[in-house]
Amino acid sequence: MEFREISHLGVGVAGNNDYTSSFSGSAIGSAAATNLIINTLPGEMRKVLEPSLRPVLLTKEQFLYQEEDKLEYIYFPETAVVSEFKILEDGRMVEIAVTGRDGAIGLSSLFCDSQTAPNCIQVSQAGTASRVDFETFDKLLRTNEKIRKDLSHFVDAHIRQISQKAICNMYHSVKERLCTWLLMIQDRCGRKILNLTHEQIARTLGVYRPSVTCIAQELRDSHLINYSRGGISICDRRRIEMSACSCYLELGRLATGH
Repeated sequence: MEFREISHLGVGVAGNNDYTSSFSGSAIGSAAATNLIINTLPGEMRKVLEPSLRPVLLTKEQFLYQEEDKLEYIYFPETAVVSEFKILEDGRMVEIAVTGRDGAIGLSSLFCDSQTAPNCIQVSQAGTASRVDFETFDKLLRTNEKIRKDLSHFVDAHIRQISQKAICNMYHSVKERLCTWLLMIQDRCGRKILNLTHEQIARTLGVYRPSVTCIAQELRDSHLINYSRGGISICDRRRIEMSACSCYLELGRLATGH
């Protein structure tokens, strides 16, 4: 597993304008505060968690966990976006959930009293996150029932997203799903230019690359998106929302209701 841990003394990541960051002080500081779950924790709980929380940089297409791996850490994405994949019988992967600053990787398993990754977890958009040892976070929640109850709606949102995406993958067109996915990724990373390739999108949607290439060309010709090698930008967000499936209205926005 590859990751870069960020020094608590502050590190600037050179050469990548999308997620160049400088952390000062502890991981619970301003950078970690961009994760909604960390924000949900009361001040006293955050102080207890602070010594165990570490800022890390997640790299694009990095695997955090393979299916059935032991969950060693809970990850709280900030500017990074992470996808959860189910591997099909023919070897293809299809995304069943996407998590950014609105959630945490491993939280649903913790609530189910499991320390095993139910699916494959891979980074879709490189960026920052904070992580804490699984057992440490589990112990904190077990000793504070109110916090556990407060965080349960994040788990509920994750489960609802998996259910909705199952319907989406079965009934909605590739074009609708692509537009929905682009919106969901942008909502979670907050960047104008998304570091994506047609091959990555095809793998995420569980379709063949030529289908994505044709649809992307159609969207670009209609001035909805623009793209170059490794990057896609949304030019007309309103029209992309109109082209997306109804799943975006259900689950695409951040858990705060934004």
